Amino acid sequence: MKKLFVIFLIVCSVFSCSSGKNSSKKNTKRSDNSEIGYVEIEGGETLKVYGYSKDTEVARKMKMLDEDFINCYQAKVKSGEDENMNIDFAINIDSEGFFEMIEIEKMKSKNANKIAKCIKNEMEQIGVRPGNSRDAEFHLSYKIVREKHKQKEKHKINDLRTQTIASLAKMKKFKECFDNRRAKNPKLQGKFTLKFTIDPDGEVYDIKLRNNTFKDKFVIDCTVEKLEDTVFPKGDSDDEVEVNFDYTATSDNPRPDKPRKSLSL
Repeated sequence: MKKLFVIFLIVCSVFSCSSGKNSSKKNTKRSDNSEIGYVEIEGGETLKVYGYSKDTEVARKMKMLDEDFINCYQAKVKSGEDENMNIDFAINIDSEGFFEMIEIEKMKSKNANKIAKCIKNEMEQIGVRPGNSRDAEFHLSYKIVREKHKQKEKHKINDLRTQTIASLAKMKKFKECFDNRRAKNPKLQGKFTLKFTIDPDGEVYDIKLRNNTFKDKFVIDCTVEKLEDTVFPKGDSDDEVEVNFDYTATSDNPRPDKPRKSLSL
C-alpha cells in the first residue's frame, strides 16, 4: 500500500522597496533602467539585468522575477555565446490585476527570442493590484560587463523572513492538519493553494483559497487557522510579501519541489 505524502510548494513574491536611482521624467531611455540583478559568468564577466516600465506597479512587480531573468538567460544561451540584448514586452492587464495578454517584440537574436518566451511563461504567473484594466510595457536589458562584486554586496536571499517562508513546508503544525485527518480517512488526497500577504509587521492577511480539490474542508480550515496565527519575522525590507502556498496530498511518491526564492529578498 502506497503511503500518502504531503508536498508543499512555497512561491514567494516580493515587492522590492527600491528601484534604484530616480530617473528623469523626461528621460526614459533604457540606460536609465534600474538594475534588477546580476550574476558572475565564465571569463570573470558579470551579467547585469535591467528593467524599466512607466507603469510603476509593473516595474515593482517585475523585480520578483530577478532570479527567473537570470535562469532563463543561462538556460538558453550556450557558453561562449553571451551577448548584450534588449527585450520588449507589451502587457494587457485586466481589472483583477492579472496579465491577460503578453506580447513579445520579435528580435533578430535567436537567443533573445528564446529567453523572451521563457520569461513570458514566468510573467504569466504574476499580477498586480486590482484596478482599471490597462496596457503597459516592460523593457528588459542584459548587459555583459567586466566587473566583480564583493560577496557582501550581493543580493541577500537568507534574511529571517525568507527563511521562515521557505520553511513553511517543514512546519509540524501545518503537516498535522493533514496527518490528523488522514488517520480517519486514509484515502484522503487533493490539493489547494492559499494565496496570502505578509505586511511589514509580519502579520498575515487577505488569505484566499484557490485551486481546491479537497472534498474534506478540515485540512483547509485547519491550515488557514494556523496560518492566521503565524507571525513572520522582519525581513531586509519593509515591503509587503505575497506568498502562494501550494498544498498537495497525493498517493504518488515524488520528491518535494524546491521552494523558489527571489534574489531581491
